[in-house]
Amino acid sequence: MNAASAPAKLNKGRVTILLVFLTCALPIVAAFYLYFFNKPEGTNNYGTILDPQVDVSTAVFKNINGDDFTMQQVADKWVLIQVINSDCDEVCQNTMYFQRQARASKGKEQGRIERVVFVTDDGPLETLLLRQFPDVHFVRASEDQLKSWLPLEQGIVGNKGSADIGTVRDHVFVADPLGHVMMRFPPNNTLQFDKFRKDVSRLLWASNIG
Repeated sequence: MNAASAPAKLNKGRVTILLVFLTCALPIVAAFYLYFFNKPEGTNNYGTILDPQVDVSTAVFKNINGDDFTMQQVADKWVLIQVINSDCDEVCQNTMYFQRQARASKGKEQGRIERVVFVTDDGPLETLLLRQFPDVHFVRASEDQLKSWLPLEQGIVGNKGSADIGTVRDHVFVADPLGHVMMRFPPNNTLQFDKFRKDVSRLLWASNIG
């Protein structure tokens, strides 16, 4: 072997190793940059993704029949959560109807979705309302018991959803099968059914749990 060619071969080997290292490292560096320094302002989903997610309450509530209810009773399911007053108006009822139809549209998979409606006062619910939504868990709870784990201002990624905060009664929230509140939909009075249904479908499609 020519003694002069040995350093050249050594340098070529070092360049090759460096190129391999850069090829492997660049995706990691890019992901690090995008996550910490260039978070996207918008996403393809209709609802607002919450980050960090918030654990569902472990409190013991009472359902409208006076029986104990906890969010752990609907564990391992995707849970659509709505907060209402007992005098559920047209917007309130339409929102409940959207949830029912979104669940029904999943056919055999609709069993993966539960619906919990928290009622923030002691007034009676109309019999017709209860008949229209027989599979809903109607639960009594004060707004103070709910707002600590149904995120409004905290957890918004980018600016998406920051202008429509309102109160916990203005939104549908989603809890995942692991017990984390992870999404908040736009205000109920502007909720678009097709986009709402598609988000619910995406959640089930993307997950093999629940």
